[in-house]
Amino acid sequence: MIPYEQCSGVSQNKVGHNRGTSTDCVTSKMERAPKVNVSHDEKQRRTTVAAKWSIKNWLILINERAPPIVYLLLAAGACLSGLQLFQDRVAPWELSWGIVGQLPLLFLIRLMDEVKDFEKDKVVHPERPLPRGLIEYSEVVSVIHAISGALVLYSLMLAAVFGPAVGVAYFLQVFYVLLMYVEFGIGEWLDQFPVLYGITHQAVIYLGVSFVAALCGVHWSLRVLMTGSVAFSGFFTYELKGTYLVVCGKWKTFAVTVVTVAVGAVSSYVTGLHWLLWPMEAILLLSLLALFLLPIDKTMKKAHKPVELLSVLYLLLHLWR
Repeated sequence: MIPYEQCSGVSQNKVGHNRGTSTDCVTSKMERAPKVNVSHDEKQRRTTVAAKWSIKNWLILINERAPPIVYLLLAAGACLSGLQLFQDRVAPWELSWGIVGQLPLLFLIRLMDEVKDFEKDKVVHPERPLPRGLIEYSEVVSVIHAISGALVLYSLMLAAVFGPAVGVAYFLQVFYVLLMYVEFGIGEWLDQFPVLYGITHQAVIYLGVSFVAALCGVHWSLRVLMTGSVAFSGFFTYELKGTYLVVCGKWKTFAVTVVTVAVGAVSSYVTGLHWLLWPMEAILLLSLLALFLLPIDKTMKKAHKPVELLSVLYLLLHLWR
């Protein structure tokens, strides 16, 4: 992906055309402005202030786009439920390594999405941190590179502590996320098939489950596959309430939802979790069907809220199972 060039003083669009026409005026004013000598202490003070503002802006981005509590619930839920399923107990040692590995990986995926959606968000969501200029595009790209490198090193640490199988399992997860970042080299083609795009970007869940299983000494098996399918059903079904509803329409979205819920129903039966998950799956499908059958008008915008809440509960239940 080619970083978007941002120039101070002149805003540019993706193809490089200037939006402003006052560049010469600004340049001439700068040339006429008297030079001011700045002391070394003043330079240090300004640098410190800039650094503080940068940290503050990053905290704002994290709070808005990657709420720590939500991301901790996602990382901890996947690790806790996986450890419980694969070794019938939750060992604090393995749990700690699992959460430390999954939490920054989730944040990395969030930053990658911010970068990939930058041009679109400037039009559709200009209020988001990156489009509104809270943090420089290039700075986010640099952080993505830094986190990616750190996670590769973390896979080596996992291999040293738990054995090569765990390190390789985690590295494959990180590598797949990097492939997602470059859209597998076929981004324009994938954009034509929203459901296939979603499947390719949710498939990383299976690698996450295999990593947790490896922490428990469990190798790839049908149980690992079915456990991954339970989580896949939760995440994909949750995602369907947004972009897919707009792109595919309500009935195609409902049809895909039926398939993803069916995946969850079958996989939960194989893993022995059907008694817990089937009632929620039935409630979600019936609620979505009732919503789509109702006549939609401007006074019914809030009718989607109960279904959105159910989809969130559906996701959490399929993680904290």
